[in-house]
Amino acid sequence: MFREVDVQRLMAWEKRLDRILETLVTLMFFSILSLTILLVVMRYGFNSSIIGGNEAMGYLFIYTTALGAAVSVGKGDHIRISFLVDYLEGFPRRCIDIFGYLLIAFINAVMIYYSLPWIRSAGYFESPVMRIPNWMVQVSVPIGCALVIIYCLNHVVLEWTGRHTEPKDAS
Repeated sequence: MFREVDVQRLMAWEKRLDRILETLVTLMFFSILSLTILLVVMRYGFNSSIIGGNEAMGYLFIYTTALGAAVSVGKGDHIRISFLVDYLEGFPRRCIDIFGYLLIAFINAVMIYYSLPWIRSAGYFESPVMRIPNWMVQVSVPIGCALVIIYCLNHVVLEWTGRHTEPKDAS
């Protein structure tokens, strides 16, 4: 069903996506850290502030959470209770892992489904300080969920072909 070349392309594609998302999340975390330090120094050192600084930090944090969730699923570091599954090997283990990825994909598809009406209903309001439309922040939910679904489907194919690597032990 899947040729070896296709599986290799999926693995290479996932590594590229990992690098892009990890770089984005790292830059956002660095921006949050820098902004936090700057706001503290300005507040306590100069009795001043940056207009919209706290709002920008919140928005960056929302995006790091959405993108970070996708990266964690891609790396197999998502929350999982694997007490019994760790004792399985071979085909039964692959079936349970595939079912788990499909369940995660389904939950994220439901989140996308319910987030779109929410964005349509409240997305045109602007943020109080920065005057950014709320949809620009709210769209992080379907973006993050869509990336999670892409990772899940990719891992289903890799599990199906027996090429998926074992996730790191959480202990």
